[in-house]
Amino acid sequence: MAEKIKMTFLGTGSAIPTARRNHLAMLLQFKDENILIDCGEGTQRQFRKAKMNPCKITKILISHWHGDHVLGLPGLLQTLNLNGYNGELVIYGPKGSKRKFQEMIAPYLSFYRNISRNSGNNFNIVIKEVGAGVVFENDEFVIEAAEVDHDCSALSYSFIVKEKVRLDKAKLKKLKLPNSPLVGELVKGKTVEIDGKKVDGKKLMYVEPARKVSFILDTRMNVGLAKFAKDADVLISEATHSVEEQEVASDHGHLSSVDAANIAKRAKAKKLVLIHLSQRYDEIPRVILNEAKKVFKNVSVVEDLEKLEL
Repeated sequence: MAEKIKMTFLGTGSAIPTARRNHLAMLLQFKDENILIDCGEGTQRQFRKAKMNPCKITKILISHWHGDHVLGLPGLLQTLNLNGYNGELVIYGPKGSKRKFQEMIAPYLSFYRNISRNSGNNFNIVIKEVGAGVVFENDEFVIEAAEVDHDCSALSYSFIVKEKVRLDKAKLKKLKLPNSPLVGELVKGKTVEIDGKKVDGKKLMYVEPARKVSFILDTRMNVGLAKFAKDADVLISEATHSVEEQEVASDHGHLSSVDAANIAKRAKAKKLVLIHLSQRYDEIPRVILNEAKKVFKNVSVVEDLEKLEL
């Protein structure tokens, strides 16, 4: 059975938080990975509300350095330090992230120096400035980034679990084969003879397809976004404005509800999740939802602390 990708929407608001929506932050969990996407003000408190432990964070992906996406970082890092966070925390972000991080942490410089020098524990912070392309890869998954059109250096991200050829353990069990090193050959898809019985390893294998979650955050509409999110199982996109404010959305470097829906449609995404709604839709998110549904049917507007699995 495929390992689940789990999403927790810690904050779903935009520039101005409301009682209903915190500043933006999302947590993606896969196996031992806990990847935080953006860290708006109040994110560490949202972790508490969600009954989740921020000390399990393994990576942080920053879309851009506007306050509603990053002002939760100083407090979060201090909490990690006070709670004995161990290991190396890598923060990925667009060009200029190292300078932005230093400027943000300057008021707490002594605290940051303690972390950087591994004073008292093994907590070390690494800032990686990345651009378009693969920013991280291992045997299980890859993280890709795309540069987007906002009013500063900004990125979108995709988290892709790689296609895997796996052994069907239920089929293997039914064969009642003895413990043998030849089982290892079956796993490779080879045909072997065990106790006079020929067994075709290929018939015991199945393909676990790749899965993809794309995050399109603050950006103007552009044709490259659909290509970046192509075939996403879930596309999580900002939808700051109503279609009636299309010009305002473009002027401020954002997407409308219909922009997001068009990206999902062109990308042939399976599901669209809308976030980063303007405060004016706080009590009427259905306006954004219904506009998007006219273009792309499988769409939802999520609330703070909602969860999603795929």
